[in-house]
Amino acid sequence: MSKLPDKETSIRIALPSPSESDQSDFTSAVEALRTVYGKKRESSTLVPPAGRPVWDVDITVIDGKEITTYWYELEDKTPDGKQKLQCVRLVDIPDSVAGAILRLERNLPILSGNPDYEIIGDTVQILTDAPKPPVLDDDSEDVTAELALLPEIAVDPEQHFTKKCKYRSEIHNLLLCQGGVCPGVPKSEHIIPLLGKSATGELVFERFTPRYCLVFVYSFARYKAWILQIIKGLACLHSLGIVHRDLRIDNMVFSSDRSRLYIIDLESRWGNDLAPEIAREPSLDAGWNEKSDVYDLGFVIKGMVYGNVPITSVVQWDVPAPLDTIVQACTQSSPEDRPSLDTLYDMVA
Repeated sequence: MSKLPDKETSIRIALPSPSESDQSDFTSAVEALRTVYGKKRESSTLVPPAGRPVWDVDITVIDGKEITTYWYELEDKTPDGKQKLQCVRLVDIPDSVAGAILRLERNLPILSGNPDYEIIGDTVQILTDAPKPPVLDDDSEDVTAELALLPEIAVDPEQHFTKKCKYRSEIHNLLLCQGGVCPGVPKSEHIIPLLGKSATGELVFERFTPRYCLVFVYSFARYKAWILQIIKGLACLHSLGIVHRDLRIDNMVFSSDRSRLYIIDLESRWGNDLAPEIAREPSLDAGWNEKSDVYDLGFVIKGMVYGNVPITSVVQWDVPAPLDTIVQACTQSSPEDRPSLDTLYDMVA
């Protein structure tokens, strides 16, 4: 049983209480890091605005090397009216041309005639049989029986957010988090409550502020409070046997005053493959576990600090102290070396 506090009021937001000077230093450090990254991001020809429109991106790992494939939109169309694409494949080798491009330290070369090509380390070569963008199959499930368990809600767009449910697991997990019934009693103050279903069979939630509020720079105490709330929400999920699998800032929403954070999207089906133990091939048994959620929390903290999501999986995103210690602990390569949520809570609080 987790020893995490049960009530929000028992969260210790500041230990030690940072001085005004410390708060100012932290905020200045965040602003400086954002400025450096912003300049790289805006000038990189890998993606817009300086680069061309991206049709699709795919990331795979072969023989331990991460391969990122971009399909760029060209200005003209095929004879049958389809969008013409250029395939560019980058094999990440640190301290090489490809590695520098993926880290936004160097611009993507534009070859005359827009041929398909790849860069392996420092070598540029033409692709004569370039892969096509992946086509994802619709694996939606019949959720009729699960929707029948939910009360119908008169949706007010000003008060509610609705979402089409694709998987039975989402309703199952949401109900578990509120005592097995709807509306029920939430088991965590940081898991979004399910209110019911709409007349058209969509899931209905209270409307909260999306993650775009993270574009603003906040105090250290505010980031710290959010991290503690995520840990509490994860502890609830894990106590119910739920691994989130897709923990990222896109799956966070906030109260209007930004004091409270909620974890959303409890499908627990597909998700992040950032943690080293997760297989990159599409599989529902790719290896997600509770420590994978801890690994993803490290990247959530980075996303909060930068107010965005990284353009590539290897972009350099340093975070200021003392959050750097927390990120380092969360993102240890071996799951066994990552802290438990109890230990992580003590580290942050």
